[in-house]
Amino acid sequence: MSEPFYDIAPLPGYPEPYGTLLATLQSASLDWREELGEPDPKHIVWQPVPNGHSIGGVLLHIAEVEAYWVEEFCLGRTIDPEEAKLHMSADINQYEGTWPTPPEEPIAFYYDLLYNVRGRTLESVKSFEPADTVKASKWGTMTLRWVLAHVIEHDAYHGGQAVLLNEIGTRMLGSELAW
Repeated sequence: MSEPFYDIAPLPGYPEPYGTLLATLQSASLDWREELGEPDPKHIVWQPVPNGHSIGGVLLHIAEVEAYWVEEFCLGRTIDPEEAKLHMSADINQYEGTWPTPPEEPIAFYYDLLYNVRGRTLESVKSFEPADTVKASKWGTMTLRWVLAHVIEHDAYHGGQAVLLNEIGTRMLGSELAW
């Protein structure tokens, strides 16, 4: 029996390291989305504590942050105000622990938002300056390469949170939560 072999092929049509970073982002998202599956809409809005995380809130946050870093920060675009409303951008404050209840919609609603942002990300990165281009932010200076690495980390971190929230809601507490 041979050992498994793992590799990530760069997405075609992008210079390096963007091709590899985008392939990694796609792979990481696919991993947690497959694990999350299709939770019931009541599970999607369930919050273990008042104003706490929910699957839906976390997924909206993933979409908002990816759009911000790629489109607004890197390319200077403005996020559409209607999209910001969908993402609950003005309502979610992760630093203060304010996570309002998201819309009770099927998971397809949330995945569509994420796919929309990801499609724009894949197109937007084609317009990026070289990966070692440095940009200043209120958090410090960073390269465009770091920005994409951060988007990957953020997506994987919060995608894992969504999976964990689903596990807590369905396995540890049972399927008959106080929904």
